[in-house]
Amino acid sequence: MPNCFQLLRDGQAVPLLQIDEEMCRHFGEPCDPKYWFRHWYDCIGFDLAAGKSFEEVKATYATPEWTDSGLLPVAEWLEAHFTPQSWYERRSVD
Repeated sequence: MPNCFQLLRDGQAVPLLQIDEEMCRHFGEPCDPKYWFRHWYDCIGFDLAAGKSFEEVKATYATPEWTDSGLLPVAEWLEAHFTPQSWYERRSVD
């Protein structure tokens, strides 16, 4: 059962690649053609897909072991601009 998530702006899902591009512009960094900015999708995206709130996500990335990752400002920026929606998909049984 995969866990899934979307980020919504004004109730509409925004493509994650577009969000990554907006984030790079906001933080003044070039977009990487292969990797997400600061690996946010693999970390923050995973947490959101698992159903965590932005408060829980921020608490995780505010801890000393994550300080150097730069993910706390990313989580704060995402929270300021998007609403997460998460769900899991069941495997169909025929």
